Amino acid sequence: MKSKTSQIKLIFTLILTLLAVIFVVLNTNNVAINFGLFKLKLPLIIVLVLMIIIGVLIGYFWGSYGHNQDKNN
Repeated sequence: MKSKTSQIKLIFTLILTLLAVIFVVLNTNNVAINFGLFKLKLPLIIVLVLMIIIGVLIGYFWGSYGHNQDKNN
C-alpha cells in the first residue's frame, strides 16, 4: 500500500511542478519589487522561480522537522 501512496504523491508533485513551470514561463514581464529602502526591477520569471525555490525549501525543512519530532517520541 505504501508504494501506491508514493506513486500518488509523485504524480501530484509532477502535476504541480508542470503547472508551476507553465505559469513561470508565461509571466516574463519586468516587475518592481519594493523592499522599503530600495526598489529592484526584475523579470517576473526570476521572482517566481525564487519564490518557488523558497517555498520548496520551507516545505522540506518544515516536513523534516515534523518527521524528526515523531522519531523522538
